[in-house]
Amino acid sequence: MKQRTFFRKSVIGAGVLALGFSVGIGVFQPTTAEAFSLGKIGNAVVSTAAQQEKVVKSLEYYENEGRNELFEQLKSSDGVIEDSYLNEELDRIMTRLTSSIAKSEPSVMNKPYNYFINPQTAFNAYCSLGHNVSVNAGVFSFVDNDEDKVAAVVAHELVHGQKKHPINGAKKKLTVEFVQKVVGSQMNSGSRLAVDVVATNVKATGVTKPNEWEADNIAFTYLTEAGYNPGAPAALWQRVIDHMGKGGGKGLFDDLLNPSTHPGEKERRDNYSKKITEYSNNKVSVNSATGEIKINNKPFMKPVAAANMSSLERSYLIAGNLAVAYHGKGTLSTASNDDGVVRLGDLSIVQPCAGDTSVDELVKVLNGIQ
Repeated sequence: MKQRTFFRKSVIGAGVLALGFSVGIGVFQPTTAEAFSLGKIGNAVVSTAAQQEKVVKSLEYYENEGRNELFEQLKSSDGVIEDSYLNEELDRIMTRLTSSIAKSEPSVMNKPYNYFINPQTAFNAYCSLGHNVSVNAGVFSFVDNDEDKVAAVVAHELVHGQKKHPINGAKKKLTVEFVQKVVGSQMNSGSRLAVDVVATNVKATGVTKPNEWEADNIAFTYLTEAGYNPGAPAALWQRVIDHMGKGGGKGLFDDLLNPSTHPGEKERRDNYSKKITEYSNNKVSVNSATGEIKINNKPFMKPVAAANMSSLERSYLIAGNLAVAYHGKGTLSTASNDDGVVRLGDLSIVQPCAGDTSVDELVKVLNGIQ
């Protein structure tokens, strides 16, 4: 299969998204069809310091010079979606986020991310060793192909890669729990772990709550620097909360429901909501109980549910647009009605739906608040 690339047409990627993300949002579990069974190997192998050293060297190999070999194995084992629309969307996201990361971490240009879309329908993504990233097709369908929300998932995974969560977690787990069962029978030519063994076992190894919080917090900076809506991460988590409230959590968010490795969904939403307020210079806020948006502590609007989004999900997206406007230190442009869209200068704030406050009234309120 063709390797997707940019900067030389090869964007190389790193760990897994914890909505699920693999060192991150969600976790892929090995299937019965994969290369080997730990249970069958049993205690046949005796762990030694030398064997553990071989495992560490194997992981370093797939983290660095062998990362493209691992990438091809991940594609082979997970499957690849070739949908041109989705791949073009992911190309744009990876290009924008990589450029954003490079502003503060230029080394990313020396190790660009490999990435692909796999056919899994669960809401999940992962970043594995070697800056190898995969996004489930289920991520796109879950957010109705909203690029800002998909970017929120991907940004989380890229933090895992930049902070080396996959390799650090793999070293910690595989040398202690894994080596006794696998080393020996699973070494490639007796010196290196076989690539299929690594591909199967490092997708979600060693993820911790601190890793998840770090990924969430830094991802917000990656997103805003790339020009995505600052409200998208909070809106994304609100959508998860809404879906779980309808009984749709089982199977779709398996890893998200693991409290030992992932923060609670409401905690994550509220953390991102605070970041919207901070980004707006403490001007914009959302009431998580009512969905009311305030500017300078004055009511602006309370959106209705629309377009497959709850009232709260829309609130976070609208608040994100406002946060961009208030992020700068200069004088705001006058609000206007641009063919049914509330704008501040050339910035679109909201297109009211049936049941919302009218566009002219919102323009009046916004100009009055300023």
